[in-house]
Amino acid sequence: MASDEYLLSRIAWFYYVEELTQKEIAARFGVSRVKVVRLLKEARERGLVEFRISGLRASYLPLERSLRQQFGLRDAHVIGTPSPIENLRPALGEAAAFYLSSALHTDSVVGLGMGRTLSEIPKHLRPINGICHFVEMVGGIGRGLGFDSYKVSSQLADRCGGEVEHLYAPMIVETPAARQAILGDSQISSVLNRAAASDIALVSVGTVDLDSFLFQAGYVDESGVDALAAKGAVGDVLGRFFDIDGRLVPCPTDDRFVGLSPSQLARIPIVVCVAGGPTKVCSILGALRGRYVNVLITDADTAQALLDYSDSDSVRRR
Repeated sequence: MASDEYLLSRIAWFYYVEELTQKEIAARFGVSRVKVVRLLKEARERGLVEFRISGLRASYLPLERSLRQQFGLRDAHVIGTPSPIENLRPALGEAAAFYLSSALHTDSVVGLGMGRTLSEIPKHLRPINGICHFVEMVGGIGRGLGFDSYKVSSQLADRCGGEVEHLYAPMIVETPAARQAILGDSQISSVLNRAAASDIALVSVGTVDLDSFLFQAGYVDESGVDALAAKGAVGDVLGRFFDIDGRLVPCPTDDRFVGLSPSQLARIPIVVCVAGGPTKVCSILGALRGRYVNVLITDADTAQALLDYSDSDSVRRR
């Protein structure tokens, strides 16, 4: 066994340290390239080869893997939880900008949600080669949230040398009849149709408390927020509310809402959720369980809380 182990170690050394090709190693040892592949695999399996990945974010790679496995995600990106926590939104915006820089390609169509975290992305996004097209997936909110969704969309398009299609309508209108009239407008319907055909969607999730967009924008009062919570709502994505298991929870504004539906969002190939913080754990969990998103960008404390909550909840339900 000693000579066998020595052979494995030598082959691994030449491949990983001296960076010889598999063909060169095969010639050196007088074996086939197929055997070299098999011996390298055996060296790893027997622990003769160990890999150590260093870097500022390397310690979060196991968390990312756990999130992908636990929730069936396409991808997950975890950053360190900043201190103070008030710095979390800018940090998540920077992480989302980094993700976009590698995910976007020429002619990519990006559907845009709204939120304070998403509004941080343009500040950190470096100019991208190629032309990307941005389309708003929901109407605008002109008060209460401290950002202008139309401005955010325009800034992203400028950074990417592309165009933006604004959805020039309120997110929530006064009556169901007004909604039907707006959706019947050809310009509005064409924007929504293009948004539904996006390659990538950027969203965040809201909470069901006094920080909710419904309350902040004056669409409901405190009793309205309490009523949603009493129905089991824990969060929203694109203005539609859901419970901890991702099931939709009816809201009085549903028939006055202008934007993509949850089913339309789910058909977009890549839906990126950018969110974090203690108050967002249940909101993110509901969005993950409801399969509204398939890429998560969050912080380490939130990631661990999601995994702990999901594990404890699974045990409780047995």
